[in-house]
Amino acid sequence: MADSKLRVQLIGDASRLTTSLNRASSKLKKFGQSAKAVGASMQRFALPLAIAGGVAIKMGVDFDKSMTKIKSLVGVAGDAVDKMGKQARQMAIETGVSSTKAADALFFITSAGLRGEEAMDVLNASLKASAVGLGDVAQVADAATSAMNAYGSDALSASGATDVLVAAVREGKLSSEELASSIGQVIPIASNMGVTFNEVGATLAAMSRTGTNAATAAMQLKNILMMLLKPTKEGADTLAEMGLSSEMLQKKIKDEGLLSTLELLKVHFEHNSDAQAKVFGNTRALMGVMDLLGKGIDSTRVIFKNMNNVQGDTQKAFD
Repeated sequence: MADSKLRVQLIGDASRLTTSLNRASSKLKKFGQSAKAVGASMQRFALPLAIAGGVAIKMGVDFDKSMTKIKSLVGVAGDAVDKMGKQARQMAIETGVSSTKAADALFFITSAGLRGEEAMDVLNASLKASAVGLGDVAQVADAATSAMNAYGSDALSASGATDVLVAAVREGKLSSEELASSIGQVIPIASNMGVTFNEVGATLAAMSRTGTNAATAAMQLKNILMMLLKPTKEGADTLAEMGLSSEMLQKKIKDEGLLSTLELLKVHFEHNSDAQAKVFGNTRALMGVMDLLGKGIDSTRVIFKNMNNVQGDTQKAFD
């Protein structure tokens, strides 16, 4: 009797066990499917996250490399570089430009001889100018520091330099990247002859209105100034016939500005294209003068007027 009862219970338990195992198997199957789906989802996210992590690590390494170059090649003290590095990272965050590009620009800035607060002011202005579309940060910083060194940082601040660059792009049809990389060829002679950086920007912007690119405009302006600084014998004789001289024109540039001086020449050249060709015997100089003083002179006057007051343009554009 006991055996019979035992057999019944075993059979009954086996039936329930089978049912339970079937249920468990079904649940395990569903769990497996869910786990597979989760695994697939994780795989989709894992690759981009891994790539992003790799990029972040590389950027960090590149940043450190640039800061190390400032220490080893420029010769700035390590603690000063560390301080600048922290500021550069913060400025990069605030302007939305990568910290690596900020570090690269800082290398150019310190290589130009700027240090401390002045160097960081240039970086900040360059980052903002780059953020609004003026070009690569290092290019902007290069142009700004070149202008500051040519005119003297007491006469031209970092923000003042980038303000001119931003305004010149706005007033003309200039490629911002080309402007930043080309303007350096004309500022040494311009600053020495008393042509302001604002006037340089205005001249290039005015020339660009007729389709002249920044590199060509900078070269033409350079040649115009060279012809006024050191005219040929034929050019000097022609000026003398009109009651003018190189020295007189150079003084007028410093006292009254470049456009006023060119307009004086325009009056004397009226109906005398031969005289104009003799004074500006260099083809590039002659083409530049004809561009500025031709039928579009009214537009040139407006651009020069607008370029006289560009203070704060970088910050306004950034805001």
